[in-house]
Amino acid sequence: MLLASITDGVGGTKEMTLLKKIDEAVFKALKFIVVALCCGIAIILMLRVIMRFLPITFAMTWSDEIVEWMMAYMIFIASALIMREGTHFRVDLLQERFKGTLGVNVLNVFIAIINLVFFGVLMYYAIDLLLNAHQTTPLLRYPVQVAYTSIALGTGLIIIYAIRDLVNAVLLMVHGQKKAE
Repeated sequence: MLLASITDGVGGTKEMTLLKKIDEAVFKALKFIVVALCCGIAIILMLRVIMRFLPITFAMTWSDEIVEWMMAYMIFIASALIMREGTHFRVDLLQERFKGTLGVNVLNVFIAIINLVFFGVLMYYAIDLLLNAHQTTPLLRYPVQVAYTSIALGTGLIIIYAIRDLVNAVLLMVHGQKKAE
């Protein structure tokens, strides 16, 4: 039903409005998480530097693992946000030069398919890594799956946006204008 409403060209359907609201709420939550992780990393690293100069002996060896996990989650979630916005690095010389032509529309579909295949393979190996990792971290003794989950989570979000991009590229190629967002 949703796919039918997208391809009908009816842009104001209830389903699309709901999807846009969900997407916006998820976007805001993920953006908050990325900012919180970045601030957390900065605070922990600043504390490590400050602790070097104080006469207090407070072991912060745990901080390396925490910062590593926070960095992994921040990178993969931010990558999904970048994919959502379409602000990732890209060479768009052909798209800009031949904008609006069928050849560019076909190229965009091809690029969207390549993206989806790449992230599909990445998801396959992320899940394989996640399921086969049975080690624990050296200091905190937590399962390494805690950190590896960031790969699968971020890649899953990216795949959702890659599917959206593929649908948009196909609709643009078929109808000549963007119908889904």
